Amino acid sequence: MKLTGAINFRDLGGHLSVQGHQLKSGQFFRSGALNKLTSEDVVLLQTKIGHVIDFRDPSEAAHDKDVLWDGVVYENCPANPVAYRMSANLGSFFTKEHLENIPPQYMEKLYRTLPFDNSAYHRMFAVMDEMQGKGMLQHCAVGKDRTGVGTALLLLGLGVEEHQVMQDYLTTQTGLEPFRNNLMTQFQGILSGKAMEGFQYMMGAHETFLNAAFEEMKSKAGSVQKFLLSEYGVTDQRRAKWQQKFFES
Repeated sequence: MKLTGAINFRDLGGHLSVQGHQLKSGQFFRSGALNKLTSEDVVLLQTKIGHVIDFRDPSEAAHDKDVLWDGVVYENCPANPVAYRMSANLGSFFTKEHLENIPPQYMEKLYRTLPFDNSAYHRMFAVMDEMQGKGMLQHCAVGKDRTGVGTALLLLGLGVEEHQVMQDYLTTQTGLEPFRNNLMTQFQGILSGKAMEGFQYMMGAHETFLNAAFEEMKSKAGSVQKFLLSEYGVTDQRRAKWQQKFFES
């Protein structure tokens, strides 16, 4: 399903569980913000998606309001840790001063923080329990970091192997390429070389980012599955119900 007005949109169907069953299409979707959806996009989405979880901060969500459709349940569930609250104006975020002074390991530290004590992801798992019929879409501003970790947790919770979860995450690097290139064209001649390096770092979907989340979960709990159990209550019984509901038999 290709959309004109959504950034980095994709269906998560097709991934395999450790038991070898295939995740159904039309169940789980990820994307960037939905504020530029066309009427044609809406016609496509309203037949497929019944629940939208918006991981953006309230100011972001209010600044660039999602285009929604009749019957969809929308929830704004901020996923950012307090120290990483974002401005609703991406223009102020991508300033020369900011991009030239990004702290070392900024993104890796964010990814180490996101999975823990996160009410947005608790809600995501609860919606998975509630889902009947239409699918769920999770998104943030560009569908990379907050959505990247949320999607990783969702897939891991469903029993998808870690290497497939990483493969899906890295797809964002190409999925965001048109958006990145457009911004880079706007910034060309305005930002310094150092600032452009900072931009590429902040806007990339790099293996080291998601690996930082995996490492932190394993360090704290011993394994990813033990982490999901202790942090989000993902029991074998709960996973079995999801696998019965969301996977091909």
